[in-house]
Amino acid sequence: MTAEALVDRLAVIFPDFRPYWDDANNDFRGDDGSFSLHGVFARFTDFFREKSATLPAQRVAALGAFISECMAQAHDNPLDNAAATCFVENIAGEPCDRVLSPHLSGEARRYWLAWGGADAEPSDAAASP
Repeated sequence: MTAEALVDRLAVIFPDFRPYWDDANNDFRGDDGSFSLHGVFARFTDFFREKSATLPAQRVAALGAFISECMAQAHDNPLDNAAATCFVENIAGEPCDRVLSPHLSGEARRYWLAWGGADAEPSDAAASP
């Protein structure tokens, strides 16, 4: 998948990502307009952090399936590496990962857990003094 195709795919899932990507303050685009898979996922991380609490559940589920698909490919694949290092690593253990984590599977879920994702919320008993 090309970087341009990745932007298109994420914009199909989240139409609000397109203007976010096209914003003049996008530091992940070169002066000549060039960009990489890693840059797209890094910028998408910012979008997801900001919007995760209000994103429609069916779109988050579609994102989880897409990330899982990206990471199901060979580990030396640039798309796998970009999804892992510039998105999953970035959100693992953060509040925004709670909406996405139930929708990750396979290698994406294993990777998320390895980078600080947790399968369950702490129990009320554990939070008591």
